[in-house]
Amino acid sequence: MKSAKSTFVLLGALAAMATVINNMYSPAMPALADFFGSTETMVQSGLMSGMLGLALGQLIFGPLSDKVGRRRPLLVSMSLFMVSTLCVLPVSDIRLFIALRFIQGYTAAGGIVISRSIATDLYRDRELLTAFAVINIVNGVAPIVTPLLSGSVVSWAGWHGVFVTMLVIGAILAVGCFMLKESLPTERRNNRSFFGTFSLFGSVLRNRNFLGMLLHQAAALALLFGNIASSAFIAKHYGMAPGTQGLALAINGIFIGIGAALAPKFGNAMRGVRVSCAGMLVLSAVVAVVLCFDWGFVAYEAAVCLMLASMGITLTSSTTLALESTRGQAGTASALFGAAGFLVGGLVAPLVSIGDMLFSTSAVFVVGAVLASLFTLISKPS
Repeated sequence: MKSAKSTFVLLGALAAMATVINNMYSPAMPALADFFGSTETMVQSGLMSGMLGLALGQLIFGPLSDKVGRRRPLLVSMSLFMVSTLCVLPVSDIRLFIALRFIQGYTAAGGIVISRSIATDLYRDRELLTAFAVINIVNGVAPIVTPLLSGSVVSWAGWHGVFVTMLVIGAILAVGCFMLKESLPTERRNNRSFFGTFSLFGSVLRNRNFLGMLLHQAAALALLFGNIASSAFIAKHYGMAPGTQGLALAINGIFIGIGAALAPKFGNAMRGVRVSCAGMLVLSAVVAVVLCFDWGFVAYEAAVCLMLASMGITLTSSTTLALESTRGQAGTASALFGAAGFLVGGLVAPLVSIGDMLFSTSAVFVVGAVLASLFTLISKPS
């Protein structure tokens, strides 16, 4: 790459591939249900399979890049992402579509895991802080841009247009990855066997402080993924256009960012976790009341924004506590955090479509908030 800044931006874009997979898919779900003549639950399964792919892929591509270097697995992952996306376009069977969505997520996960590894390989101290700052800026912008883009594309090009847009994004990123040099020299690579590398996961999971924060954040993310999975259908229920639903997701992303930025203001990470738990408990109940009494989209969106801001606080606070407790194995801990989040997303997606979506979504929000609060009792950070 010609400059450090362009490298930072590329790594940030790769880390944001989860947003491309999830947030661009959500506004297209009603159009997909109409095209395949399928149920909402089956279309939700397409979101679920993509998230499961993102979860599993992180656990595989991370150790693989430690063994053989970063560049080759990264190029393979982006190439396969483009192939799987291209294969989606002519599909007319919903089951094959769901399978391809899993492959999409699995291959996109390589970019997420390896991008952060490359930053750690290349930079130290202030440069590393700058790299992650830019990566986080890109990650903050992506949830705002992608649903707006997807909502607009659905309006004039249908769901096929959304996947063509994903293909173009993948191609641009693949070109950038090709220009990257290998960041992990042979002498610094993991000399364990490939399967031996996975033993590190067990030692991290035996850390009680880490496990408590892992489960806490996973439960909290049920609020985020429940919103992503249900928002298109709730917007449709209230008679909103796809573009409006995309705008709503973008506004939600802003509030999550506000919450994440507020976390340091609470003085210490554990206080931030406690504040977020209180906020999620109260506001998930408010959202449930709004949905169950069918008070309208504006009231729903206002309550969801505040609920997700509370969740955003813990995205920073709980991650800080978890990684502080596993400082010697922070890479493995980060991979587990990412995988657990997407696993929850994959499990939550079909739950919001069970029965009346307004009631099932309310239940997902409230149960997620309750579990997030209970799981903090496992962890006892110093």
